[in-house]
Amino acid sequence: MFVRQKSVSIILMVVSLFTCSVSAEQWKILGTRPMGMGGAFVAMAQGPIAQYWNPAGLAMASVETVSGIEIPITAGMEMTGDIMKNASAIGDMASKFGSITAAQKGGKAADADQMSAFVKTLSLLDDMNDPGKGVMIETAGGVNLEFSKVAVSVNNFSSAGLNPYVDVNNIGLGSSTGGVQGIQFGTVSATTLSNGSYTTARDTIEHAISTIGWNSLMSLMGNPTANGETIDNATELANALVNIAIQHHMSETDVTAAARTFDQYAADARPIIESAATTTNSYNNNQSKFIVDAASFVEIAFGYGRFVKFLEGLSIGGNLKMINGCIGRGEFKFMEESETEDAFKIDDITKSSWSPSIDLGFLWDVNKRYPKLKMNPKVGLVIRNINSPTFDRPGTSGGTYKLGRQARLGFALQPAQFWNLLMDIDVTKNKTAVNGFDSRQFAFGTEINIINRKGFNIPLRLGICKNLAESSSKMAYTLGMGVNMCYMHLDLAGAVSSDRTTLDEKDVPTRASVSAVCGILF
Repeated sequence: MFVRQKSVSIILMVVSLFTCSVSAEQWKILGTRPMGMGGAFVAMAQGPIAQYWNPAGLAMASVETVSGIEIPITAGMEMTGDIMKNASAIGDMASKFGSITAAQKGGKAADADQMSAFVKTLSLLDDMNDPGKGVMIETAGGVNLEFSKVAVSVNNFSSAGLNPYVDVNNIGLGSSTGGVQGIQFGTVSATTLSNGSYTTARDTIEHAISTIGWNSLMSLMGNPTANGETIDNATELANALVNIAIQHHMSETDVTAAARTFDQYAADARPIIESAATTTNSYNNNQSKFIVDAASFVEIAFGYGRFVKFLEGLSIGGNLKMINGCIGRGEFKFMEESETEDAFKIDDITKSSWSPSIDLGFLWDVNKRYPKLKMNPKVGLVIRNINSPTFDRPGTSGGTYKLGRQARLGFALQPAQFWNLLMDIDVTKNKTAVNGFDSRQFAFGTEINIINRKGFNIPLRLGICKNLAESSSKMAYTLGMGVNMCYMHLDLAGAVSSDRTTLDEKDVPTRASVSAVCGILF
């Protein structure tokens, strides 16, 4: 008994050493069976994909018929921090940005609608610069083979993060840089309003200008002129903006709506404009952009698992891997005139390199040691990429990209032969492709074989999962089912979050994934 306890203590010490890292990629969901159960599979790890989820599960081939081949594929997208609501609003105003740029370059006028778009944009861009805002796209798939206790696999795990960067320094509308002539209102009057019915809109704009601060706004606009005279106060600027809008044939309703938008976002835009007022950098040179950080890893893995003698029911397994990492980076400067089809091309800024890695897994069938326990409890732990392999980054600055270690703990119960309950939790808090957005997943799921015959089986799977690392994260729900017949099986699964966001004026889930697997098991 003392020997067993000492051995278990050694194992726990090793596990503690390997799981101390808090820097890693998000855990990828490979296979429909895990996805259908919320992403829980560490303590059940069976079949060829056991090599990924917990190589200690390969040892179970000596007591269960789970050899064969599986071809899984998974794809998912997650929108974080309500990023799409901001992006959609900015996209709607793209033409107005073009008008402002044209006014800067040609010494032309900007109207009330364009100026309100400018102020609103500053507020939205400031929100987009918050950590944790972005879009994440992930895929996983490959070919997995198992024969007895040995497994061989080639899997690809890819992720791309769309991260916004906001330049709040280059927002001046004046003539300070780049040969820009500045805002000029031509023959438009700044001292009087040509149409008295537009006075409400004028007064609203004047209030918005006062909220922002006259001196700060003038510093950015480069002292605009109207009818050859310098505009000296908020009232004159409001008059000029409304008069040019009338000249552009805007209705009173549209000008009033633009004025309200101007006033609505003035307070949010004020600190940005105040901060930028001390500089003379032109809006025409703004470097605001979306940054695409992408990483694709192809793992060639050889796995083996076996039972140990010092504790009944405990199996240990491992993977030796060679990983090809392709790291890419792309940018789209959405405040400049860029071709949309070239926005996110990263083919020319990628770098590929190879690195070895090791996985280690433990799986304990508790009933082997304590046969009187009910529901056949199992406990599993897997540590992936123990050595934290590094890969070359693209670009002139170079550097390395570290694929940090991950640890995941799992529990499984079997209330009946046709019914399984599983729970997984990440031991490590893992980084993701979206800057400032971390992942520590909790997963719980169940599998019920509604038809449970030797030659014909139909499993139904349900699950939930939640990101414990982000307080704003809400529950996601998963569903899966399959058909297993004469050694062949086909499974489908999907996941969708309860959290919603706005995309093109439609209410959509912030997270969604789908998965499919076909295979032969014998």
